[in-house]
Amino acid sequence: MKKIKKTYIAGVLCLILAGWIAWQTSMIPERLVSNEPGPKMFPYFSAAGIAIFAVLSMIFDAPKEANKEYLNQAGWKRMAIIMGEVLGFCIAMHYIGFWISSVLGMLIFIWTLKGEKKINRVFAVCFSVGLGSLCYFGFTRGFHIPLPVGEIWNMLGINML
Repeated sequence: MKKIKKTYIAGVLCLILAGWIAWQTSMIPERLVSNEPGPKMFPYFSAAGIAIFAVLSMIFDAPKEANKEYLNQAGWKRMAIIMGEVLGFCIAMHYIGFWISSVLGMLIFIWTLKGEKKINRVFAVCFSVGLGSLCYFGFTRGFHIPLPVGEIWNMLGINML
């Protein structure tokens, strides 16, 4: 009996995820203003990107896959920590808003992913602030897509940018 390669399993799971994202995106109500991309564009692009790269991975990476351990115990632990951070980011976005949670989340992700490598702290902070601000202002000002401002700020009556 031939063993199914992990790349094929991951590829099929990613294709299922892409289909689910596309299906959920189709349920977003349309409220288009003239010549704006609309709220469905980015999720559809994401679903298409996930599907394309899943298929490419199954075509090009699976034949080269060796029968070696996918993740060791430390790798699984690190992945669980990252998943916890992603969940924390989603929860924080509801309470403190996208802008602040994206800056803090990016900084936490950088720290987790760096492992034992030395990184410049000033660069990490500047990168986190810059990327979080670019995303926030790009969507809210550039595309006029509202992002969560945070329940705490609403409750306190503080108007976020």
